[in-house]
Amino acid sequence: DLDAVCRRWDSTENKGIMSLAAEIPPDSAGTRSLLLSHVGGKSTGGHLYRRLLPGSEKLHVRFYVKFAPDCAGIHHFVHVGGYNPPTSWPQGGAGIRPAGNDRFTTGIEPYGNTWRWDFYSYWMDMRSSPDGKSWGHDFINDPALKVERGRWICVELMMKMNDPDRSNGEQALWIDGRPWEKEGQAVSHVGEGFPRGKWTWDSFHPDPAGTPFEGFRWRSTEDLKLNLLWLLLYITKAPPGHVSRVWFDDIVVAREYIG
Repeated sequence: DLDAVCRRWDSTENKGIMSLAAEIPPDSAGTRSLLLSHVGGKSTGGHLYRRLLPGSEKLHVRFYVKFAPDCAGIHHFVHVGGYNPPTSWPQGGAGIRPAGNDRFTTGIEPYGNTWRWDFYSYWMDMRSSPDGKSWGHDFINDPALKVERGRWICVELMMKMNDPDRSNGEQALWIDGRPWEKEGQAVSHVGEGFPRGKWTWDSFHPDPAGTPFEGFRWRSTEDLKLNLLWLLLYITKAPPGHVSRVWFDDIVVAREYIG
């Protein structure tokens, strides 16, 4: 039952929008999925959050998701990262650059205003926006990488930590088991020296004529590791009373590619 599902997580917010549903991905080994039903004007959504202890140098997180055809735009979605020290609840920190010894996160976002897949990352060397804040950065910036509503999608994120004195951290994204390529280079795998591109404020735009990406310095101390998974549905601009349904299933965390 739903209580048994929630007991697998450290923190649950707004359990009232959650239920178990018979809708499952093709070939799933289970019989039910987790359905989150957001109602515009009543809340901003809900979440499931858990620590991944004792922490890892590299992690893959794979999940299946389905958005209802009329789902409202999603502001924030599934996040992976690390806190030092680990906490049993999400810490926030919107618009604030991490110090390097405290936290880092990457969100896999459906960017609900355009419905495209991309990263949304916070780390110690991030840039600032025109307003002086340090909001999460995006990297793929390709409207052709569309989020298809109305069907099950397999999403996988890889994150790899850096050596504290280097910017050799990485992250990668697969949609339905495929990396994303544009203009002859893989743009959904981002690390030290790849892909090539150009920065526009806090957005990296892949471009073969640009300069190699500088890499990620997620941390300045080995005490900070990958240790959290935050399954978040956060919707801020749904019309009052509008119901946005999102299903999740087959969530796996591993140290190697899952597929």
